[in-house]
Amino acid sequence: MADQEITTKQRLRYRSTEKHSQPWQPGRKGSLCPSEIDVLKVGELLDQSIEFDNRRFAAYQGKSFVGQCSGGVWHGYPVGWVEVPEPVRREFVASGTVRRSDQRKHWTRHYDEP
Repeated sequence: MADQEITTKQRLRYRSTEKHSQPWQPGRKGSLCPSEIDVLKVGELLDQSIEFDNRRFAAYQGKSFVGQCSGGVWHGYPVGWVEVPEPVRREFVASGTVRRSDQRKHWTRHYDEP
């Protein structure tokens, strides 16, 4: 999904980056997005995300993702649930999007995982 750009139904622009989609990149590594998440799924996640403190948080298959906006374009990557603000974690559980057991399973920071 390298360097693809879309505009979501909510008119949010998203651009993928190789840092989070392609392994073996030179320089600082980003947490890799699951390969089964294509750019259309990212658009759905961005539209369904919860905005909090100038970031957008989404959940997919029990894992958490954060989106950040730079120059009017969003980019996102996986994070551990520990990196998601408590009110957002509670909202995902209350809405049935994720279970507390998912949050415990994927709790660690993305850079702590092997």
